[in-house]
Formats: sequence, C-alpha cells, structure tokens
Amino acid sequence: MTETKEKYLPTEILQKAIVSGREYGWKRTDFRLVIDKAIEVGLTIIGGQVQFKLPDGTCELYWQKYDTAERKPGENWDDYCQRTKRECLRQFEKFPTDSELVKEGIECFDFLKEKSKTELNLKDYLIFILYFNDSESSLNDRV
Repeated sequence: MTETKEKYLPTEILQKAIVSGREYGWKRTDFRLVIDKAIEVGLTIIGGQVQFKLPDGTCELYWQKYDTAERKPGENWDDYCQRTKRECLRQFEKFPTDSELVKEGIECFDFLKEKSKTELNLKDYLIFILYFNDSESSLNDRV
C-alpha cells in the first residue's frame, strides 16, 4: 500500500480494494463509495481504467477509462475535488455493463478467452482501477 493511500483513504475503503501490482481497484458496486470517500478526505480523482485481475494474470482494457482534466489555473482545491468527482462519475455511468466488458475482454485477450472456457466467472475478476491525488503532492503524482 502506498503511504498516501494509508494516510488518506479510510480503512473500510482500503479493505475493499483489490491490489493489482501497485494499483488499487474496486468492484463496480463499490466505485461510487470509493469516489465519495476520496473526495471527503480531500483527494482528487485522476482517473483509472478497467482490468481483469486473475491470480495468474492481468488484462487491462486501457481504452475503457475515466480520466479527468488537470487542475485549472486558479481553481481552488475543493472545487477541483468536486469537479474531478463529477467528471469521473459522468464517464463511469456511461460505461458498458460488466457482461459487456467481459465479452470485450474475451474478444481482445486470448488469455481471457481461454479462461472463459473454464469454470471461472470472469465478472468476479473485473475491477475498476482508480488513481488519486492529494494537495500535498505534485499534480502529476499518482497515489
């Protein structure tokens, strides 16, 4: 866990996270809660993307993303936090369903195509990576 995540995100949010390398993702059902808690503690949302995180491999649908615009000159921190929340959620709400993302993953990755032929439910491995920023970091640092 990065120090910034430990420093800012509440334990109940961190416990729901699925770690993928140095990235943290959550299930769709937790996404809004994570965003809300991040904003409550003063983090901005940089964005993120969709991944399938399996024990023996990770596939990233990097084109399925929900990135926000950088901080605008003169924009105060609270306004920046709220704007990134709105931008991220607006994009996320237009996202394909989990079933559609699984179908897309199978079409794009042979690894997932092979896994789909087993007893695994690929929806169980679908996560939504999020990147945050705090006011103490440079605006390009991801936490």
